[in-house]
Amino acid sequence: MIKSIQIKNFKSVVDLTLELGTFNVLIGENGCGKSNILEAIAFGAAASNDKLDYEYFANRGIRATNPEFMFSAFTNGKKKKSIEIIINSHERAFQYDLVSDPDNPKRWINKNKEVAQKEIDKLIYGVFLETDEVRRAGILSEFSEGKEEISILSELLKPYLIDDNPKEFFKKLYPTILVQAFSNPEISGYINYSPEQSFLRKTEESAPLYPLGYKGEGLFQYIKELALGKKNKKTLEEIKHNLSLLEWYEDFDLPENLMTNEFSLKIKDKYLNDNLKYFDQRSTNEGFLFLLFYSTLFISKTTPAFFAIDNIDTSFNPKLCMQLVRNLTALASKHKKQVIVTTQNPAILDGLNLKDDSQRLFVVRRNEEGHTKAKRIEYKPERSMRLSEVWTNGFIGGLPDNF
Repeated sequence: MIKSIQIKNFKSVVDLTLELGTFNVLIGENGCGKSNILEAIAFGAAASNDKLDYEYFANRGIRATNPEFMFSAFTNGKKKKSIEIIINSHERAFQYDLVSDPDNPKRWINKNKEVAQKEIDKLIYGVFLETDEVRRAGILSEFSEGKEEISILSELLKPYLIDDNPKEFFKKLYPTILVQAFSNPEISGYINYSPEQSFLRKTEESAPLYPLGYKGEGLFQYIKELALGKKNKKTLEEIKHNLSLLEWYEDFDLPENLMTNEFSLKIKDKYLNDNLKYFDQRSTNEGFLFLLFYSTLFISKTTPAFFAIDNIDTSFNPKLCMQLVRNLTALASKHKKQVIVTTQNPAILDGLNLKDDSQRLFVVRRNEEGHTKAKRIEYKPERSMRLSEVWTNGFIGGLPDNF
């Protein structure tokens, strides 16, 4: 699980830290920087994957622009040429210092990793492969930190100095060290989901990002995969059960005689008469599509353990928003998912239980200098109003104040 994230010098964010729970909600006025926070985390995930190119960004929900527009503009004329993302897991901190590649404006470089690689080269080829003990001692003295650990490691690896090909051994070893230093599966798997109705209705194979696509374009391809898999019965039944939030919904199934490259559902409405009771995703309402997407995202073992959803309230009735959040917080806990969502709908807040420390609410705003800031809203036992009322009455901020 990710404990905290620090972002420096990314778009409207100069320096911001979020202490995360399991289910995290970001609220704030339009343009305050909520989406910038999500993109910055995705930027860190790209660094963890060592895939810092624009083609990768496009499928992870990062609005990539020219490098000069990715850096924060709030530097008093002294523009810093790197973006810093520090992600703390329960294991340790993963730090990414990201700079634009001078030879390719569509690619970025993790400066920390480059420096580390040079240090490892120096350490391995200078300390462990150096047979002259005097020169070895001299190189070792240049390392100000970890001398004792390096000396111990050096002794342990001495047998490889007389191996037939010690250089090949170390050549295979240090890429593994770099991966361990800068990569984490939870961070690497992070995606900014931003489902859209037109993508959710797609019936053809079109999801470059398995299994769902960040806009939802792979949903029905994946549902078909679940329905045809013998080991997925419980997963599919749980997804169907979660759709009971829609009062009209009764069931869904695959149409008969589907071609290999066809992806469709027959959806059952309990109010329609028998000869019209099934329809497909092209005819169903938006709420069904979005609810099916979120249910699959939270329940599936194949989807990421850590992800974000931008504008989770899209297409939902306010009362449904409230119950949706209650359901999703329970699913996140059950299926070990950690999520950050943004919303503009006050009803989303009424589904939160701030007494539970795993559920957290943050108000995002721009300060007097224009910097994006985030403040956690804590549980207060004396609070009598609903959170939706607290927000809309202006007691916690996150509302426009220019009109």
